Amino acid sequence: MANFDIFQPNRLLSAGNAGELVAWTKQSLETGVEVLLIDFCEVMFMDSSGLGTLVSALKLVQKAEGRLVLCSLRGQALMLFEMAGMEKLFETYNNLDEFKSALSAT
Repeated sequence: MANFDIFQPNRLLSAGNAGELVAWTKQSLETGVEVLLIDFCEVMFMDSSGLGTLVSALKLVQKAEGRLVLCSLRGQALMLFEMAGMEKLFETYNNLDEFKSALSAT
């Protein structure tokens, strides 16, 4: 099973905490983590800045030949994600358990 790291934003993903996500992404990649998981289980709101930050993080991870995975998207965050067509760019799972099962199967 590949090593992975989890980032779990609190309540929202927006310009206010975008820097935390980018810093976590860079730090995880620098320490050799292959799979980066963003768990949205506590996120109630995401704005366009948050969406843009996800794309930036995805580009960083792809450049490092890693995987950026999302799970537990729901509510307004899921609606914005789908409206923007992001499900075509990102690997997503319904919850953390589903992600772990898929990871252990590879």
